[in-house]
Amino acid sequence: MSLKSNAALLTSLIIFSAYSAVLHATAASTEPFVEIFPVSTPDGAATRVKAVIEIDASPAAVWAVITDCTGAPKVIPHLESCRIVEKDSSGSWDVREHIINPPFLPRIRTLVRNDFTLRQRLAFKVQSGDMRISDGAWVLKLVNGRTRLSYEAIIAPKSSAPQFIISRAIAQDFPAMLRAIQRASTP
Repeated sequence: MSLKSNAALLTSLIIFSAYSAVLHATAASTEPFVEIFPVSTPDGAATRVKAVIEIDASPAAVWAVITDCTGAPKVIPHLESCRIVEKDSSGSWDVREHIINPPFLPRIRTLVRNDFTLRQRLAFKVQSGDMRISDGAWVLKLVNGRTRLSYEAIIAPKSSAPQFIISRAIAQDFPAMLRAIQRASTP
């Protein structure tokens, strides 16, 4: 290996180690951690969002909050309404209509399918509406008596909103949403 290749590899390892340490330290916090970065998909530009918070509540309590369609407007910024339009009789999935009215962006209406692994994972995928992509999952894990709530998704509206506006909205709304879930989950 050349000196240049070794330096590049070493730099990559240092950056990865520092990133892993920050993510691990932040993931063990009751403060929200949100990471946003642009990605390229076969359908065009999109945004990847990763978020995590630890909540002093059981997975059952956190699960009740993140799956509550009626209460969703209380924890999701700018969500005007959530309505279940179809569901499985066993409770393993549902389809929800969300209407979101974010500032500086057009109103967004989506139909999203949610697949549930009870108190562990809520996977979602856009079915139709104003989002080109909205695919991801909420994951709950019990860690040292707290529930670690993680979120990861790729999102992209159909509108041609500038990336910096989308990133700014996510950067403001996600910490607020995680804190609201935290408050609603704890007695």
